[in-house]
Parts: sequence; structure tokens; C-alpha cells
Amino acid sequence: QAGLIDMLLFVAVAVAVFLQTRTAVTETATFSFAPRVRPIPPRLRGVWWIRHLGTMAGTILLVGAALLPVVVTQPSRHLLYTTVLVFAIAAVSLVVVTGWSGQLSLGQMAFAGIGALTSAAAHRGFEMDVGFGDTRIVDFRLLGVAWGPSILIGALAAATAAALVGLGALRVRGLLLAVSTFAFALAAQQYLYRRPFFSDGRTDSVPFERTPIFGLDVTSARGFYWFCLVVLTLVVVVVGRLRRTGVGRNTIAVRDNADNAAAYTVRGRRVQLTAFAVAGGLAGLGGALLAGALETVPLTERLFQVDDSLQLVAMVVIGGLGSVVGAVLGAVWVIGLPAFFPDNDVVPLLTSSMGLLILLLYFPGGLVQVGYSARDAIVSWAERRLPEHRAPTIRAEAETSLTVREPVAVDDLLTVRDLSVHFGGITAVDRVSLHVGPDEVVGLIGTNGAGKSTLLNAIGGYVDAEGTVELLGRDVTRFDAATRAEHGLGRTFQAATLFPELTVRETLLVALEARRRTRFLPTAVAWPGSRRVERVRASEAVDLIDFLGLGRYADSYTADLSTGTRRIVELAALLAVDARVLCLDEPTAGVAQRESEAFGPLILEIRRELGASMVVIEHDMPLVMGISDRIYCLDLGQVIAEGEPERVRQDPLVVASYLGTDARAIDRSDA
Repeated sequence: QAGLIDMLLFVAVAVAVFLQTRTAVTETATFSFAPRVRPIPPRLRGVWWIRHLGTMAGTILLVGAALLPVVVTQPSRHLLYTTVLVFAIAAVSLVVVTGWSGQLSLGQMAFAGIGALTSAAAHRGFEMDVGFGDTRIVDFRLLGVAWGPSILIGALAAATAAALVGLGALRVRGLLLAVSTFAFALAAQQYLYRRPFFSDGRTDSVPFERTPIFGLDVTSARGFYWFCLVVLTLVVVVVGRLRRTGVGRNTIAVRDNADNAAAYTVRGRRVQLTAFAVAGGLAGLGGALLAGALETVPLTERLFQVDDSLQLVAMVVIGGLGSVVGAVLGAVWVIGLPAFFPDNDVVPLLTSSMGLLILLLYFPGGLVQVGYSARDAIVSWAERRLPEHRAPTIRAEAETSLTVREPVAVDDLLTVRDLSVHFGGITAVDRVSLHVGPDEVVGLIGTNGAGKSTLLNAIGGYVDAEGTVELLGRDVTRFDAATRAEHGLGRTFQAATLFPELTVRETLLVALEARRRTRFLPTAVAWPGSRRVERVRASEAVDLIDFLGLGRYADSYTADLSTGTRRIVELAALLAVDARVLCLDEPTAGVAQRESEAFGPLILEIRRELGASMVVIEHDMPLVMGISDRIYCLDLGQVIAEGEPERVRQDPLVVASYLGTDARAIDRSDA
């Protein structure tokens, strides 16, 4: 069978990638080329036209696009302009999966092809007959549906295909998704498109004739152009809204720092799989509309091929990776310029590799960076010229204080028994047992490499471990990190990187997911309940920012903050999560001495606000001895001392661990 080898290779790649995710260490590297948007100064937020600069620019572009087929009357030109619109929809799908999720997909046009062929099959009707011998697994016939609903069926089929492809590849980061999607694109091009369900026995193309949709006549090229323009506008509005809500924030948080996101109860795999399924659905929608524009689905040579997927990547990079508007600008540049100026000799140079190289050398953030620069110039001018304006204060009606919690009827909030962690033949943690009582601060000390951070990782569910972990009297040993966070375990990390591409306000909004979960469908359709949740969450974030004095940094990206300020943001996030047991990994690491002296009282204030217990790793001995009720000392992955701070401070084994001598030498010295 033609293309069967390509299909078998895709299956082999999918299986290999799935097995790789069972054994490989998760990579932490990610990438983002999206230009950052300068926040509007607080004193200008009360100026209406400043707040709506982007909306006004978009409205002007939309009006111009709507009038274009009135000015240019040839139906052939309308078809070319429609092609730009549907490619822009497909490019938006790549913004979601690559720009937000940080995963490179090289098969988006294959999902577009699945959407187009499924729409054509649903429109004409089909019979599904799967089985062997006289045994039928699936056997049914579907009569043809209307043209409009068939488009939605195609988008749903593409989303399902994307979810299945991403199910294994999205378990780890790196290039595994790129490998899987590229193999899928080849298999679709050579094998899947030609299955009888899709091809209807044809070899070159599958017909997909347009009919009126929802009472609208889209049979003319001009009418269909306007219909596609409306769909693109809805896609831009909905996806832009998703970026500003918990869906977009969580996706970027998982991309930037999956471990920190899990500490805030955000499940990375679920978020990434949702993003990839949404991207597949958008690609399928664009593919179905592209087939509708041509009134046929070509099976060979042009459209829905591997080269088109690579061209789609070029569009979003040129327009601005991570920007929804950038995807539209990239489609206009790559597809639109040759359509607008078919006889111009300069245009092919601009859209060729040479033109793209020059563009990205001067605007590495893409075409959208030009728009951001113009916006920043206007805001700077307004800041110099306009008088002071007080920004409106938006408060939620609901109560935003911390939840009043009933005390837990257990002796210890955290109990660890015989916990061990092995990396190959190396034992990093060796049968460690500890307990943390209510309202207790437990210090964890030891030399570098003693296994302290690994122990906290094992307690938090970030590494595989042997032994038992009980949280609030419940065995959580088999739970993942996000589930342990949901059950009351808070965590900070030694590096304190947080989410470099999110602001302080957005970081706290991610942490507030622990209180109220963002639901995808209500958020996408702007359901009143989801909008109310967003307002309440925003008000809670303001409370936390004010409580810890982070007002001047609220709209600053965390990557631009000093280490000390990021540490305070981490503590604010712990308040947002509302945890019962806090695991703090070197909360003063990288902090100036003057700032670190203020951290002891601040940590105790956080504990008082939450009514929580703490496990604190710290090399600052005066700090850890001053705030801890009990101390554990680790050496080579084992507990060598435990007790009150003064007792541990004088323990010969502890002194030996730090001074590099043995107990007998210390005894002689003491005598």
C-alpha cells in the first residue's frame, strides 16, 4: 500500500517517544521569542484611549479588511484574500502550542488536512465499517450534515487527533513533540489522506462544495471572504481572551517552570495537552475553511503537506511568536504580499529567506514588535504631556481574605518514614524519617550535597522515592506534586526563577488557581461566572501585593526582579496557595545580607497568617537557629542529628560534618 511505510514509521516514533517519557529525565529548557509589552504607567490607566490603543488599531485594520473586496471586485482576488485569512487561523493554532506552551509542532497543516477531509466526509455522508472476518467492531452509516456543522465536526476531529498525538510526546519537553508531529505529517500526507473514509475512493482531490450556512449565502467568493473574516475575528478575540485569563497564564507558567506551576496545583501535562488539542482544533478549523474556499480538498502536491507546516512556523516567527495578532501579520506577510502584489519583483525577495533574515535581524520579536514600539512611543508621549489621572479601582464583591480553616486533629501535619531516593547507583537520600507538628518550624541543615533539596523534592512529589509521606494524616506517597499541593503542601525553590515571562501580578494569579480553578469552556465563551471568578481572583492578587509591599513591582516581569524581590513574590504565592505545610528551600539564597536579616520576621509572619508549619533549608545559621523549633542535620543523605537548635549546634557529628573532622578530634579539642 502506498504510504504504509510512512505510517508504520510514525507508529514506531510514537511508541519510542512514549517509552522515552517513561525513563528520561524531564528537561527544563524552554524558549520564548515573544517581545514583552511595556505596562501602561499607573497614572495613565484612567485615560480611555490609552487603555484601548490596541483595540482601536485592530478596529481600523478590521474595517480595512472588510472594505477590501468592495474596492477589489475580481472573484479570483477574493479567493486569494480568503486564503490569507484561513492561513492566519491556522497560524493562531501554532501561537497556542509553540508561543504559549513552548512546544514546537511541525505538523499543524496535517491537522488542518484532517479537519478538511473530515468536514468533507461529514458533509457528503460516510459509512464506517471496521472489523475482521465476520466480527464487526464499528459498523454504521452517517447521512450528510449541513455545510456549517461539518466545519465544526472537522475542527473537533483535528482536536482529537492532536490530543492523541500529544498524549505521549507532551509528557516531557524538548524536541519530542517536533519529532512526533513531523512523523505524523509525513504519515498523513502519504497514507492517512488516502484512506477510503477521507478520500471516498478518489486519488487527486475530494469535493467540498459550499452551501448556505445558518441562512447566510457564502457561495460567492466575496460572501465567503466576509464569512472567513468574521471567523478569524472571533478566533482572535477568543484566543486573546484566553491569554489574559487563567488558561493562558497557566500554559505559560508550565512552559517557563513546570515544577513551580505544580507547586501551585497546576497540572502541567493536562495544561499542555489542552493547549495542543485547542491548537489542533484551530488548525482543523482553518483547514476546513481553506477547503471550503477551494471547494475541494487536494490530496497531493499543494496544501496540507509537510512544506506547508514549515511555512506556518515561518509565519508565526515572522509575525511574533506568542502574539495572536502576530500570527495574522505573519500570514499577511508570507501569503498576503504575493497575493496583493503578484507582478512585483521585490515581494518575492521580502518573503524569501533573505528578506526574512533581514527582518528578524532588525526585529527579532517579529512584525508585532514594530506595533509594540509604536505603542510604547505613544504611551511615552502621553506620559510626558498628559496631566495626572487616577486609575479606577476595581474591587470584587466577594470576600478576599484567607479561608478560615478548622484545626487538623493529627499529632503531626507532615510525617516522613524511611524515605530514600536513588539516581542510578547513587543514593541521594537514605531512609530519612522526620515529622513536623502543628505550628512548628523545622530547620534542615547540612553541607552542600547532603541531600536536603532532594529530600524536599521527594516530599513534594517531584522525584521518585521509596518510603512513606503523610500529609495532614493522609498518605500522599502515590500522589503527584500538584495533588500534594492541593492537599496543603506549599513549596519554594532554591533558584527562585518563578515564571520569567509572567508579571508579578500574573504569577500570583497562577498561584490563586489553588483556590478557584479556571475552566476552559466557560472562560472561552466569557461566561458570566468565569468573569466573576477572574474579578475575585484579581482582587485577591491586589490584596497579596499590598500586604507584602509589592505594589511598585506588580506589573514587572519576574525575570527583571532582584533575587530578594522574587523571594518575596514566592512568599506571596504561598499565601495565595493557602498551604498548611510550607517547604522552603534556602529562602535567603542569593539575597543581600541586609535583606536576609528581614526574612526571618517575614517568614514567621507568613506562618502566622497561614497558621502553617514549616520545613526550612537554610545555610544562614543565625537565621535557621533563630526561627526553628527543631533542627534536622543531614550528611550524605542520612539524618545524623535531630533536636532543639542548641542541642544540634553542639552535636559532635554536626560539627564534624561542617568542619570536616571526626568526633574523636572534636572531643580532644573540647577537652
